[in-house]
Amino acid sequence: MKMVKIRFANREDSAKGIAKVMRRGQVVCLPENTFIVPEPALDVLNELGLAYEVLNEEGMDSVIHTLRNPAAAAIQ
Repeated sequence: MKMVKIRFANREDSAKGIAKVMRRGQVVCLPENTFIVPEPALDVLNELGLAYEVLNEEGMDSVIHTLRNPAAAAIQ
């Protein structure tokens, strides 16, 4: 499955969108309202009418590399 790195315009949209998406699939949380979500999650976000920006598409290898990055581990 393709994963997509997205960024929300604001925290409110981020909270609403990610709460819905997390119920349906895996989400990787990154700094600055940035997330890696499964590609079908974009349909959910569009249905909710939330503003987001697609930064790039990621394969699972790239997602795993991001998770193993020490900079990502520092996020709390």
